[in-house]
Amino acid sequence: MHRAGLLLILGFLLIGGPGLQAQEIPAAQPVNFRLEAQVAGEYITLGHLTELSQDQALRYGPALVWSAPPPGQIYTLTKEFLQYRLEQLGLQEVLEGATIPSAIRVGQTGVVLPADLVSATFRRYILEHSYWPKEKLRVDVFPLEEPVLLPDNQVTLEALPPKQGKLVGDVTLEMALLRQGQPYKRIKVNGKVYLEQQVVCATRTLRSHEVVAPGDVLLKRRDVSNLESRDFFTSVDQVIGRTLARMAGAEEILTSQHLGRNALIKKGAEVSVILDQDGLIITSKGVAQEEGHPGRSIKVLNPKSKREFQAQVVDAKTVKVKL
Repeated sequence: MHRAGLLLILGFLLIGGPGLQAQEIPAAQPVNFRLEAQVAGEYITLGHLTELSQDQALRYGPALVWSAPPPGQIYTLTKEFLQYRLEQLGLQEVLEGATIPSAIRVGQTGVVLPADLVSATFRRYILEHSYWPKEKLRVDVFPLEEPVLLPDNQVTLEALPPKQGKLVGDVTLEMALLRQGQPYKRIKVNGKVYLEQQVVCATRTLRSHEVVAPGDVLLKRRDVSNLESRDFFTSVDQVIGRTLARMAGAEEILTSQHLGRNALIKKGAEVSVILDQDGLIITSKGVAQEEGHPGRSIKVLNPKSKREFQAQVVDAKTVKVKL
């Protein structure tokens, strides 16, 4: 009897006994769509358009339905479009029993990333990290191709170091948007950084084979972003007396390509070195360590001390050092 009782109890547990009913699985709750929706950001999600339970919100809420309207504009999503889009996303189960209005109006509550914040961040990074002094730089920041939408104004912007380290000429900086100190999004900002410097320019059209005279050139502040530092001249003394190898137009920056390449002093030539210290002149000998052109500085070796120093070329046999 004891064994039979155990078997009877086991049978009730396995197949159910009198008074024990099978547990019913609740039917899926239909999804209700709103007539109007408000969006903060760049995308319309299913969570914006519907009233979802907690479980439904986790499962369906993040689904991207479409891009959000710009601030101040309204998008109208039709019933036919929503049915097509949900089927495209593989969310046919959402349509079962759902009440979809003929059209849903969607507005934007987010804010646009301020252009002045982008420009200020770009300029600050360039001026703080450039090799050149601030007074020699001019920075133009180009507008973003598309507005950047943010949920709110609680966002900070941080410029990231460029991969190539280029901070003159055409510059692209990647910037990180941070909300509450956490990365939210990245954007790329383009700009033009001009390096402006006092350089030697022609005052008139100078023809090939002309010798540059004092009135032919002067110093002007110009953009030299696309020139190498050794290509332009920062003193008129560097070009006066030089012969032009090619024509230079009026107002044109004179570069090393405009001037003849025949050096007055050959590398290895012995030269007279004039040392001028407050009117006290001392003459010594030196050896040119590179070719020398009028007005330009070259390296000169003192044969006794074996030390090198910079001296300005005066003529074919003379260089000058000011102490």
